[in-house]
Amino acid sequence: MNNTYIFLRHALTTIDKELPAEKWVISDKGIEDICSVVSSGKFDDVDVIIASSEKKSIQTAFYLSERIGKDINLNPNLKELDRGEEIIDSQEDYETRVWRIFDNSSGCNFGWETAENALGRFKRGMSRIENTYSNKKIFIVSHGIALTVFFGDLLGLKNEELFPRWKKLKFCAWGTIIDGKVDRDIV
Repeated sequence: MNNTYIFLRHALTTIDKELPAEKWVISDKGIEDICSVVSSGKFDDVDVIIASSEKKSIQTAFYLSERIGKDINLNPNLKELDRGEEIIDSQEDYETRVWRIFDNSSGCNFGWETAENALGRFKRGMSRIENTYSNKKIFIVSHGIALTVFFGDLLGLKNEELFPRWKKLKFCAWGTIIDGKVDRDIV
């Protein structure tokens, strides 16, 4: 990798039990948090802003875009692990499914994309970015499960290490990758 990457998990969302998670939007607290992160000036020197195609990711990227006057480029390969249109009733049910995704990265029996597929898709998205830009500082807004498997892969972590990392991963947390290696962990 010849670019420097800053990965940021999208801002806190408003949970809407009438909609699947991929359609949720960022909350007032999420807006406050991302505004605080970007107003620090840490990311004012980025060359490119990329967000997944999910609304919460685009909304999160908007605040840096407005601050530094750069457009948001979309990359659908950086979206969250596909959870279908299912609506999950409780946080406990959701976390159980996430644990199962990490526990068996190549299998899934409840209609979600596998962690293995999500990682492959994410890597294809990163390859596209790497082939498009050269020697740039690139800010990417993505999602918790996708970022957990991507950083876990780069760090050589085992499946059983991923769920505890995902639980610790905060909204608006960020990490960096320089020369293809994790320079600052996202967790």
